[in-house]
Amino acid sequence: MSDRQQPELRSRIEELRAQLREHNYRYYILDAPVISDAEYDRLLRELESLEAELAEPVPDDSPTRTVGAPVSQVFTPRLHGEPLLSLANAFSADEVEAFVQRIDEALPDRAHSFIIEPKVDGLAINLRYEAGRLVVAATRGDGATGEDVTDNVRTIGDIPWQLKQIDGIELPAVLEVRGEIYMSRAAFAALNARQDVEGAQPFANPRNAAAGSLRQLDARVSASRRLGFFAYGAGLGGRAVAASQSQLLERLAGFGFAVQQTSIAGDLPALLVAYDALQQQRPELKYEIDGVVYKLDDFSLQDRLGAVARSPRWAIAHKFPAEEVTTTVKEIIWQVGRTGVITPVADMQPVAVGGVMVSRATLHNIDELKRKQVYAGARVIVRRAGDVIPEVVRAVDVDAQALMPEAPDQCPVCGASVFRLEGEVAIRCGGGLSCSAQLTERLRHFVSRGAMDIEGMGDKLIARLVDEGLLRDIADLYELDYASLHDWPGMGEKKIANLQAAVEQSKQRPLARFLHALGIRHVGSATAAALADHFAALDLLAQADEAALIAVPDVGPEVASSILSFFREAHNREVIARLLAAGVTPEPPQRQQHDHPLAGKTVVLTGSFTAINRRMAQEQLRALGVRASGSVSAQTDLVIAGEKAGSKLTKARELGIEVADEAQLLDWLGWH
Repeated sequence: MSDRQQPELRSRIEELRAQLREHNYRYYILDAPVISDAEYDRLLRELESLEAELAEPVPDDSPTRTVGAPVSQVFTPRLHGEPLLSLANAFSADEVEAFVQRIDEALPDRAHSFIIEPKVDGLAINLRYEAGRLVVAATRGDGATGEDVTDNVRTIGDIPWQLKQIDGIELPAVLEVRGEIYMSRAAFAALNARQDVEGAQPFANPRNAAAGSLRQLDARVSASRRLGFFAYGAGLGGRAVAASQSQLLERLAGFGFAVQQTSIAGDLPALLVAYDALQQQRPELKYEIDGVVYKLDDFSLQDRLGAVARSPRWAIAHKFPAEEVTTTVKEIIWQVGRTGVITPVADMQPVAVGGVMVSRATLHNIDELKRKQVYAGARVIVRRAGDVIPEVVRAVDVDAQALMPEAPDQCPVCGASVFRLEGEVAIRCGGGLSCSAQLTERLRHFVSRGAMDIEGMGDKLIARLVDEGLLRDIADLYELDYASLHDWPGMGEKKIANLQAAVEQSKQRPLARFLHALGIRHVGSATAAALADHFAALDLLAQADEAALIAVPDVGPEVASSILSFFREAHNREVIARLLAAGVTPEPPQRQQHDHPLAGKTVVLTGSFTAINRRMAQEQLRALGVRASGSVSAQTDLVIAGEKAGSKLTKARELGIEVADEAQLLDWLGWH
């Protein structure tokens, strides 16, 4: 691989990681996914492939190594006794065949069978019972830690507060019961009818409704939503009550839980027959299912196979194809997303798809729009991809004389120029710093720890400031009317004073962090540091041509094109000018300090850090003349250990190598 290809590969990997983290947040925390399961799975598989191609250690926080999303700050975090993993997905019979073949090859000496369970489209929950009594109910969260929703869960009739006794079975001191909270079709219809009467926005589907209902601050609201629950597994203590999945479900039913009907199969044909049968039964069920789950039945065989980073090897979810209907397009609307991508959307005659009324569907990009031959007045086939997001499959009975839509040359929201990078299908708004459609996400990034680090400027406050019109672009942060915040709930004098001080302190940040904060496409923390080190001044970077940009390490034609587009856009230059006028003064980089205490030393970073990204820390250490290594050996001078440091920390202690913590690291980097 050439030097030029390597940065581009890393750039795509970072882009995919950021996208998948955002989709995890929207799915698990906001209960508002914006892509289908199939599209998410495609992005995840692309990331897995590119990480393997890069052949470098994969960070622990990569979406290929994690489950779900970090818990929000609204509910109390609760640690699961055992990780609550996610299932790998299969979308075809071939993928199921590959799964079965992997099992057969891994267990050539053992007869084995699979249990077949309907996959309920709901929200995973972990119920902790101590001495048979429910003490904590927590959402999946990131797989290791979830959100405490115990009060809300106690309102669900299918979940017993006290487990029933089963003759001959001694309950373990702690038993974690896993299952799916869902909303029935009838309860969903009743809820949306109430939403309509009250003038509130209807829920898109039962899964979103169930998730939103469970995560209410008032348990009485959860109780009014008529949620249901099916138990499907166990975490801590599960092996003490059963030896197989089928036996576990019998025991869970005996304890007082609702469980689904299941079947046992021994080979691939039987699995696919059961899949077809459940797909036929699907419309008759009182609740939504979006596929079938196949699991090895024997727990000892499950333990033998184990798990990869985010999912067990002994189970897979076989997803159903999306349902399709036909309707008519009224007009094509151009919608600006949070990252500036301008997407064509079909505004259609409302139609029911999978029990949900749909009136708008994505067309993804201009190339897809033209390929599918969609235009105002066209008859189109629509489906709910992954049973979540409506999309247009294709047009039918195409009129050759119809006027086909063209991509806009100006952003429909802010009027900035529209551009399209070479090799990309997406068109983008060039007014990144001023476009209101992108504002909330831009602000969240701008104030984050790795950027301008404005403490106290959280997501909820940003959202309200934008909604109230107090923040219309990033520069407004430094012209904020703090007096208008005094009457807001939770905004006392001290909190406002601290916020104002944090905003003021952020005016003096290193140039690298300021460049990263601007959110220039393809310019992450490492590239921002390289640009700052090379140009040393914002105005020199803004005036640089392509040749000058490509001379910077890790900057190829794609990154250079993105930087040029950003600084050519008048809207962006205007916002930057206002930032500088408000007193924001990006500090030039410090050249390598060979008199720094760590200069010339070999340092290894391990574990996770809260205030700084590990990759950013490595880049900054290298700028100080430090040799940042990935492995511990006798030649290592120092190990800096964050949270959950593992084998590297153990080896360092065995070798007697000096160990420092994150606080010391930040001191060395001049962050304090």
